[in-house]
Amino acid sequence: MPSPMLGSVTDGDRPPALEVRRIGRGGGNGAEPGVGRLSAFTVDVEDWYQSCVDLDAPITERVVRNVDRILNVLDTAGVKGTFFVQGRVAEAFPGMVESLVAEGHEIQSHGYSHRALYTMTRSELRQELEYAKKSVEDASGTRVTAFRAPDFSILSANLWALDVLAEVGFEVDSSLFPARASRYGIPDWELGPHRLILPSGAELLEVPVAIWEIAGLRVPVGGGGYCRLLPRAVLERGIQGIQDSDRPAILYFHPYEFSEHELDDYRGEVPLSRRLSQSTGRKALVERLTRLLDAFPFGRFDETLSSWGLR
Repeated sequence: MPSPMLGSVTDGDRPPALEVRRIGRGGGNGAEPGVGRLSAFTVDVEDWYQSCVDLDAPITERVVRNVDRILNVLDTAGVKGTFFVQGRVAEAFPGMVESLVAEGHEIQSHGYSHRALYTMTRSELRQELEYAKKSVEDASGTRVTAFRAPDFSILSANLWALDVLAEVGFEVDSSLFPARASRYGIPDWELGPHRLILPSGAELLEVPVAIWEIAGLRVPVGGGGYCRLLPRAVLERGIQGIQDSDRPAILYFHPYEFSEHELDDYRGEVPLSRRLSQSTGRKALVERLTRLLDAFPFGRFDETLSSWGLR
């Protein structure tokens, strides 16, 4: 696949056209001895109203209650996961982040404000990422090296953001969505984990979320609405198909998806159509995930990469 080339940009604070070169899939040393190949259970930790409706709204205790619901599911299955925590959430509830670490879960970054990265200049993005990294590291007491952009907001037109990620110290990214979606996605991007050499000379390991390729089509099965709405048999076939293609399946969820009636609190504030689209499938999510966690071996993001020989 040819290397993507950014078009020219007019914002004086952004760099000129940049080239991102793929250098093949990560790894090279094989899977970690004695470790079976895992799929990753990851959570983008955000508060629904603030992240989806009003970026200036306060972070509420709903996020803590909803994370507890996820922990109940993981504890029952005996699985540890990775929580990509938004910086504002870490600042509002550092105790929650500290508890996640104490319980053996991995903590990484989901940005600071939940602004889409493609709306920012280079200097704005650098500040956003510095805040994101520091706030989560302060709350967790652990080093943060992996990042997932809000709403997969690194697109073809702002691939330069990957260089900024490397500049502030991130080593792994899970922001590129290699399929077509209404608001995001780079449809022809590499599906499996791969290393990127950036214009600065820095290197990133890119690990996309689960996309199943079948009969020339790319079917997202990684999480969010896709995991809530697709038939369970399709999800299971998709995850198995990804593994059979020699790729780890990276699943992602959000805390609010585990609260069936949360959006009822926003009657009169949020249109009914949006509340319905966001809440559909939540009732069956826990049962669906319980079956998936029983059918496939899941673990933390870092453990999954190691089990596939990628770290």
